[in-house]
Amino acid sequence: MKKYKILISALAYDNGKSGIADYINNVVKFLAEEHEIDLLIYDKDSHIFPKPLNNTNYMKVSDRLSSPLVSMFYHLFILPYTLPLNEYDFVFLPAGNRRLFSYYPKTTVVTFHDLSQFHIEGKYDALRMNYIKKVIPFYLKSAQIVMAISESTKRDIVKYYNFNEDKIEVNYNGYDPTKLELQTTLEELKKEYNLKEKFILYIGRIEHPGKNHLNLIKAYELLPANIKKEYKLVFAGSEWNGSEVVMEYAKKSADFDRIAFLGFVPDQHLGALYTYASLYTFPSFYEGFGIPLLEAMYCKTQMYHLSLKLEGMQ
Repeated sequence: MKKYKILISALAYDNGKSGIADYINNVVKFLAEEHEIDLLIYDKDSHIFPKPLNNTNYMKVSDRLSSPLVSMFYHLFILPYTLPLNEYDFVFLPAGNRRLFSYYPKTTVVTFHDLSQFHIEGKYDALRMNYIKKVIPFYLKSAQIVMAISESTKRDIVKYYNFNEDKIEVNYNGYDPTKLELQTTLEELKKEYNLKEKFILYIGRIEHPGKNHLNLIKAYELLPANIKKEYKLVFAGSEWNGSEVVMEYAKKSADFDRIAFLGFVPDQHLGALYTYASLYTFPSFYEGFGIPLLEAMYCKTQMYHLSLKLEGMQ
């Protein structure tokens, strides 16, 4: 196999606390086994990126450029003209629905995870929606290869961006079974997160309205008292856009003492959470794929989810 030199942008790494961060971790890990990687990454993220990685060179970018607006501008208009792109066999942008180039002097592969913004009203403000509706499709059309993580995402790219479907390759997401191995006992898990009883689990960043935590809390409030006494409602995920709405509602709920927010959960606890949960629930309004469902299936956890467009799961 020919050894390629590849530039990968990890400027959408989200402090390592998102599905896109997991995607970047895994793509870099496996490509670095055979190829030479230059990884474009913010300085703050370079310290938490999984190490060691053979054949990987960190090209650190100042954290001063990490705010959303500055990052978008920098990625679009500065990077394509300042990086020695011709030194690479190809360029990989693993979060094309957030960060693109305005100019592609070298073959560029762009991954799209979803376009949920078109399906969930109020997900982003007017300025960001203008970027998504106008800027992204304008600069996307010059990219040589676009990868969608599901047939659903592919259809959305064609529908909302009027993009040539022949240029889109569907490359399904997967899950990493090694991070779901049971590394924590039930007693250790209870002690770590103060879980003294059975629990209903939802793993996903606390994002409103997209992830639909609010309605899950409201549904939990309607359960009979004896059920709520036996089963706690547990959320695992970092706080994101709109999380304050969810947190405020939960604090005012009569069942607040039965609702637990664990924050971001490290991989070594993930398998145990799935395995020991009495029920895994997935109420998200829209997902391009839905990896937590795959992970819950792997751990043989009982599940309940909304009837969503999750073609990647079929």
